[in-house]
Amino acid sequence: MRSFPVWIFCLFVSLLTCFSRVGAQETKQKAMPITPTKLKDYGLQDYVCQTKTLPRSENKPWLLVCNLPHNAQFQPWIEVEAPSGKTILFDSTNPLVPAIQATQQYITKSGKQSYEVPNWISGEGALYTIPAGVTVTEVKYHETGFDTGFNGSFSCNDNDYNVLWQKATRTCYLCMRDHYMDCPDRERSEWLGDAVLEMEESFYAFDTTANVMCKNLILSKQINDLPGQNLVAHGEFGEWTYYMYTGDLATISAIYSSTKEYLNRYQPGTNGLPVHRTEGWDWYDWGVGTTDKEVIQVAEYFTAVNALRKMANVTGHNGDILALDNQIISIKNNFDKVFWKGDGYRSGNDLDERANAMAVVAGLADPSRWSTIGKVLETKMNCGPYFERWVLEALCIMNKPDKALLRMYNRYKYQIQSGFTTLWEYLERSFADTPPYSTDSDEYLSLNHAWNVPNLILSKFIAGVAPETPGWSTYHILPQEAFLTSVKVKVPTVKGMVQVEIRKNEKLYQIGLTSPPNTSALVGIPKASFRTLTNIKVNGKKIWDGSFKGAVDGVSWIGEDSNYIKFKVEPGTWSFVASGILPMTTPKQAPIPSTDVKLDKKLWTASASFENREYKIGCMSGSMHGKFWPVNAGAASAIDGDFWTGWRAIDPQKPLSESGQYKDQQTPGQWFMIDLKKAQTFHKIVLDNTWAIYDFPKTYEVYVSNDTTNWRRPVSSGAGELGMTTILFHPKTARYVKIVLTGTKDKPWSIFELNIYTNK
Repeated sequence: MRSFPVWIFCLFVSLLTCFSRVGAQETKQKAMPITPTKLKDYGLQDYVCQTKTLPRSENKPWLLVCNLPHNAQFQPWIEVEAPSGKTILFDSTNPLVPAIQATQQYITKSGKQSYEVPNWISGEGALYTIPAGVTVTEVKYHETGFDTGFNGSFSCNDNDYNVLWQKATRTCYLCMRDHYMDCPDRERSEWLGDAVLEMEESFYAFDTTANVMCKNLILSKQINDLPGQNLVAHGEFGEWTYYMYTGDLATISAIYSSTKEYLNRYQPGTNGLPVHRTEGWDWYDWGVGTTDKEVIQVAEYFTAVNALRKMANVTGHNGDILALDNQIISIKNNFDKVFWKGDGYRSGNDLDERANAMAVVAGLADPSRWSTIGKVLETKMNCGPYFERWVLEALCIMNKPDKALLRMYNRYKYQIQSGFTTLWEYLERSFADTPPYSTDSDEYLSLNHAWNVPNLILSKFIAGVAPETPGWSTYHILPQEAFLTSVKVKVPTVKGMVQVEIRKNEKLYQIGLTSPPNTSALVGIPKASFRTLTNIKVNGKKIWDGSFKGAVDGVSWIGEDSNYIKFKVEPGTWSFVASGILPMTTPKQAPIPSTDVKLDKKLWTASASFENREYKIGCMSGSMHGKFWPVNAGAASAIDGDFWTGWRAIDPQKPLSESGQYKDQQTPGQWFMIDLKKAQTFHKIVLDNTWAIYDFPKTYEVYVSNDTTNWRRPVSSGAGELGMTTILFHPKTARYVKIVLTGTKDKPWSIFELNIYTNK
């Protein structure tokens, strides 16, 4: 008999090793306790504005809407003079709060008294329902939140990105309390996918006290039924990111065994890749289009195995490394064979930007593929904000920061311009934006959701600040500012504050750095920013003019690659100035600061061609899914200063079609009118329907009058716009303003806030 070929035997052994359970021998680690989080008490504070002047009493029940400076966790407070037995109701203006807690109430005693509700709610405004005969003398709010400081910052010459950074940071903070949560209004669960992104943001936005919550997340290991989120948490973006930003080896050692045990659940397939796990909820992203879960899961698993391999190395589990290396090699060797189809990575017929982004971020996409993948990421806008995080990172990895910034702006532009201070569960919020429309209700999604991380992208990739070694002993500044001309960032680290300022013009590129003690900083001068680079000075001394000219004390030459000329600097304050020719063209103009001033609308009144006193809303998920409750939608809600409350023009006389769609909800002649109470001069009106971006007026005319009789010719006409409709005209002086529809549309129109502007 012929002997069994040795090469087949070796291949068989290699494949077994490739996907073998990583060695069972290991040191048992003692469990580490979860550290209780602390709350910060901001005390009783005055609202920014309120719809009624106090003290006030009415002979019928009335509403008082009060606005906070930002979306917060708060408890409404009130002081009243009242008879006994009157019931005051307290709500957030956020219509989703009833999904998680009932309306709070207080029954008055006789005389003067004050009351603060016991349970915190979230929102940008408070809604008090006051019974007849009760005199309200004062209202305040009591804000509390996770005890950390907003020590991180980002600013640049384009204020759109500054606004976005601040809103992302406020969103993250609102989703922190006892633990990370996906949102505070309809569900306060700590989903791994949300929490990992919040942890990444925390390292750039807050002081290092937030590391307590990061550590608790890593230790809690809340394995749920979402394989995709589990892999993100166990991979490069979860445990290894935590270690890199904190240097906390003890925690990494404590969770090594459970991480390895979880990853061992992924079985090898005959194609050399792990078999797709579909148990539980095989969820990877909201958004539209087909999510290519097969490609994404392999790429996520690849990052997890790579992270476990690095964890094995630093925790002394050297016996596991060979098997992990074999898994890494097998996936690298087979990923393209299975998934590359010439036009991108895909497992079927649908080309998904999420899958292609994750292939780049995982390091599985060879740079020779980047040009093709770049076209996918630049043209497809299907993913939700969760996976937008990896699409933006992938564009930066592929040296396309200009495309990343443009995509970021285009995807978030409605949220940038809106009055809300937090970012939403979907990139575009709408009321029943596609047929068949709801007959009498709409489903809401959260307006403050944890998975929005443009602040992370701006600080880590655009400013280019990130650790190179665990605990920031070594870190880099590798800017990718693209068409931005100035960037300033502060990053709180376990070693101290890292401060970087970047400025450029047609001839100079400057990086100012303040580097904390016990660190080494790798500073890169980006070649992509120059048409011609002639020389580089550090603290006034030339050290490069095509080649290295000699070191400055505390500065050493590292070398250069295709993207950067690199130097290593010790702690201290440094000024890098590179001279040459820099192209200053930009595909996006920075917004011009407005000189307009809002008119005070506290005394205004509003009326409309028809009034909808309320409509019903429902919750998309959580414990209230499938349940509906009424929301006030009177005309006064369009001028109460709160962007969550508004007027919705659903005509009760218009029948619905058999499919349940709104039919001709907008018809010529419908109107909305404001009484300014006195003649005032103005030149701009803004109709904000960002909360329901498709509810804009089809076409309109604007009239002004001093007596509601003589309207004369329209002062402006035009078509409505998604999110926010801005109406400009020559300055007019009048008491009344009327907006009249001239077109027809099978969707209602909404005004969630109306503002009128004058010049300074």
